[in-house]
Amino acid sequence: MPDLKTKLEELQQEYSKTRYNKATNKHLGILRRKISDVKKELSKPKSRSGVGFSVKKTGDSTVALVGFPNAGKSSLIGLLTGVESKVAGYSFTTVSVIPGMLEYNGASIQILDVPGLIEGAHTGKGEGAKIASAVRVCDLLLFVIDVNHPEQLYKLVDELYDLKIIVNRKKPNIRIEKKLTGGIEIESLKKKIPDKKSITNILNDFKIFNAKVIFYSDADLEDLFEIVEGNSVYINAIVALNKIDTVDMEYAERIRQELEKTTKMKTILTSAIKNTGIPKLKDSIFSSLNLMRIYLKPKDGETDLSKPIVVKSGSTVFDVAKALHSKMAKNTKYAYVSGRSVRFENQKVGIDHILSDQDVVTIIYDKY
Repeated sequence: MPDLKTKLEELQQEYSKTRYNKATNKHLGILRRKISDVKKELSKPKSRSGVGFSVKKTGDSTVALVGFPNAGKSSLIGLLTGVESKVAGYSFTTVSVIPGMLEYNGASIQILDVPGLIEGAHTGKGEGAKIASAVRVCDLLLFVIDVNHPEQLYKLVDELYDLKIIVNRKKPNIRIEKKLTGGIEIESLKKKIPDKKSITNILNDFKIFNAKVIFYSDADLEDLFEIVEGNSVYINAIVALNKIDTVDMEYAERIRQELEKTTKMKTILTSAIKNTGIPKLKDSIFSSLNLMRIYLKPKDGETDLSKPIVVKSGSTVFDVAKALHSKMAKNTKYAYVSGRSVRFENQKVGIDHILSDQDVVTIIYDKY
């Protein structure tokens, strides 16, 4: 594999010569991804038999606890779900995915304690690929960070990026239509996009020489690189700044504010040992998942407030009917709704009506 080795050396040399600053940050990110991809190609013969952790998704949403070894993930999952995950005062305690269920606000939220990531996970160290396979299917990431080592968060975000898991960023709205001839054509509905030469270079790197590229949103080279590569996932995240019982609270609060400012992630102060911050953490998990509770009211009965239907924010009457039964959804005609999504109580709405959290809904459907 002389070509791959030469390419790796060239990329690493370019990376080492590029000075880090705000202007070069995106370029360095692309270089890291390219280096990671080449390293994986070089190691394929040795790791071809590897498989991911087997995780069955259950509940209304799934959250992964992500952190370096000994950050306190196993203790936190116990407080959140009651599941006993092996805990010890040394690294690498968890060697498989430990699932638990958080019952909160009527929702069943699956929590996964995955093995601790280590630096270099994207190159295969510490079963990084297996961990990534479990993380990629989740709806939310909960970073567990030792307050004594806040730099862990930045390292984890970079490591996940190299594993093609993009944290707290929406997928760029870019469309690439391949053609047989005509070179690279660019169409933009936004102002901030890369220059044509840079766009063409990235496409050519992926053996794309004829295509129409449509930018529906502002974008940079990193965004384009991710779309062309085609196998990145985009997942929102929050942070549990853990072990605050080991530091001064003023220091902990300062670190919390700094992390929130630099990463734009909701950060909650916690101590698994002292059981501190757990109610707030549960509330943050629920709100970050963008779930809403819908209460059902039979046509001639009372509202059932004991067990709401939990659906994603922005769901319609049809979506709620589908969550109950696919045949019901197909035969739903309309609904009566009381709550924030309507102007008056018991308002008649169509199946495309968008509901709000804690709406009371009476679904009218043909018998099936």
